Amino acid sequence: MPTLPSPPFIEVPGIHNFRSIGAHSTSTSSLTRATYIYRSGSPHTIALPHGPPLLQSLRISTVYDLRSQPEIDRVLPVPPLPPIPGITRVFNPVFDEANNSPERLAGRYRAYAAGGTVGFVTAYADILDAGKPAFARMFRHILERPGEVFLVHCTAGKDRTGVFVALVLSLAGVADERVAEEYGLTELGLEEWVVEVRERLLRLEGFEGGDEAVRNMTSAHGPNMLATLEMIRERYGGAEGYVRNELGFTEEEIDTIRRHIVEDAEP
Repeated sequence: MPTLPSPPFIEVPGIHNFRSIGAHSTSTSSLTRATYIYRSGSPHTIALPHGPPLLQSLRISTVYDLRSQPEIDRVLPVPPLPPIPGITRVFNPVFDEANNSPERLAGRYRAYAAGGTVGFVTAYADILDAGKPAFARMFRHILERPGEVFLVHCTAGKDRTGVFVALVLSLAGVADERVAEEYGLTELGLEEWVVEVRERLLRLEGFEGGDEAVRNMTSAHGPNMLATLEMIRERYGGAEGYVRNELGFTEEEIDTIRRHIVEDAEP
């Protein structure tokens, strides 16, 4: 197993791409909280018995699962997350059943696999549109539960998770370049996972393009996130505009959310 830089990565046996989104400088010279929000790939592969106690030691109270039900069904009978005392899993899908038709899935695969920024921006715009209820729930957590640590994940912890994390960091005032660097860490976090899932991706219905498409689909290049942040500014007026106008938070609530991302809060 390759040694990942720590921080931000934390080795949780069986879970890929697990890291904190803290310690990023903001426009107000604050730092995002290092022990409040974590991101990862799917934890259904967490190694027993050593993995769960590590999640507990991080004081994680809630795990937000952004996967759709068909994704979860594909790994059954393995549970989405084994029962862990003190930790609640929340089914919080970005894509509903209507967005998981074979046609919609094939369209997303083509966007990711195409390479370059255009495909990723198209796919991430789809996430921003479909993910409003899921993202609102997690921003509500930040607003109302600043002392309750949470983990957010999808399958790889790259795209749906990456878009949400980019919104959080951008709202906190982290510079675009730093947000893109944080996103790019996913390539380190997924090195082993990409090897493991290559054959599965190639067998997916609607997936075309062979190994080059796999490389494109599993990449996390900084320019793709920079282009996405520019799209968010043009389409929504930035992360703040998205959270206010698309998710329905007030200016006062947004100010509170921003403080909770960068300031320590006691449980």
